[in-house]
Amino acid sequence: MDNDIIFNRIAEALLCDYSSVYYVDGVTNEYVTYSLDPKFRSLKIEMEGKDFFKNLIPDSEKVVHPDDWHVFKKDIQKENLLRDMNNGTMQSIVYRLMIGGQPVYHELRLIRGMSKVDEYFILGVKNIDRQVRMQQEAERLDNERRIYNQIAESLASRYDTIYYVDSVTNYYIEFSASNQYKELNIPKEGEDFFSESFKNISMYIHPEDKDRVLSALEKDYVIDKLKTERHYVLEYRLHIGEEFQYTRLSIMWANDLRHIIMGVEDISEERKRDIALRNANQRAMSDELTGVKNMNAYQDAETDLQRMIDSGSCQPFALLICDLNDLKKVNDTRGHKAGDEYIRAACRMICRIFAHSPVFRIGGDEFAVVLRKNDYTDRSQLLESLRTEVNGNIGIEAAPIVASGLADYDSSLHQNVRQVFDLADSRMYENKKSLKLCAAGGGAV
Repeated sequence: MDNDIIFNRIAEALLCDYSSVYYVDGVTNEYVTYSLDPKFRSLKIEMEGKDFFKNLIPDSEKVVHPDDWHVFKKDIQKENLLRDMNNGTMQSIVYRLMIGGQPVYHELRLIRGMSKVDEYFILGVKNIDRQVRMQQEAERLDNERRIYNQIAESLASRYDTIYYVDSVTNYYIEFSASNQYKELNIPKEGEDFFSESFKNISMYIHPEDKDRVLSALEKDYVIDKLKTERHYVLEYRLHIGEEFQYTRLSIMWANDLRHIIMGVEDISEERKRDIALRNANQRAMSDELTGVKNMNAYQDAETDLQRMIDSGSCQPFALLICDLNDLKKVNDTRGHKAGDEYIRAACRMICRIFAHSPVFRIGGDEFAVVLRKNDYTDRSQLLESLRTEVNGNIGIEAAPIVASGLADYDSSLHQNVRQVFDLADSRMYENKKSLKLCAAGGGAV
């Protein structure tokens, strides 16, 4: 059989797998193109010429997809082809040709040949559009499955609604486990999550929360926040029906660190429990008769002061100890209701004079006041005001007679708060004796 016939048949069979094949002289760069594909031939590319690499640039710029052109132009340079082949890294170039106005994926495969008399390149252009599209679709489906798995895990654990947001394109999809937010008429998906959010915030967020939520949901803020925190929360009130619902928005990265997951949950019941617990704690720290803080609260305040003393960070403070005179006499002669009112009247007087300091009822007829800042600065005048008013009450029925003693914390003298308390308490008893003597003698202290 004739070798030329065999060669031509093999060449034709191989050519059927390619849109075109270039044969390039490795020394002169002269080239000739072989193509059986009418679509490729319709591109009107020069089929032969004196300089393949020189002619290829203007020819390919007309037909290669604009987004692929600059990379293609760089890769197809002769020196780059030779360098990559010498490094053993050059396999192929994948790009898109514009055929009939549509991008079609092609692959350029390169073979370098060399004989005793010449050197040549064979470049085969192959249509791989179907394979690439199938691979892209498979990747899309695989990515979608991963998304749904992430969403399902999150929804199953806690959230009423999930927003899955592309941090690059802003495209979002909403996944809901209930119809709780249906009446808000928020689109289930859209091109720009952040612009949609800004419209919805203006319509549905409580006016007092609106500015805070608007700032917290700016895209730049969210991205910057997630650079330092993998997860953070935002709480606000959302208008649902006739009421405002307490809502928590949890914001976190998806595993791919490109998509943002935003989970919305109704925390109204949680907030109600928190309020009930806070009220219970407040009651535990409040005196039922007078409404001021009680002994439990004073012990907490004393612990805080002691902690600051121990750490060397304590600011100046003073303790005022007050004790009612003649409470037993009032109870015995006028009844316990009158005694309770006597205690309340004394408390009102103390609170009025020491209006900027916490007042504690630490016993049946005993009060403590912690003086700091302005009240500490004005402590002498305030104590004088209290004692002046008490002196004026002597001899007036039902007017409270309150003995008082004041002591300043001195770091050179006192190692703990109790020492300050004891000093104030001893001074209160001195004042108590003076008040009793005064009452017996009918004069003022």
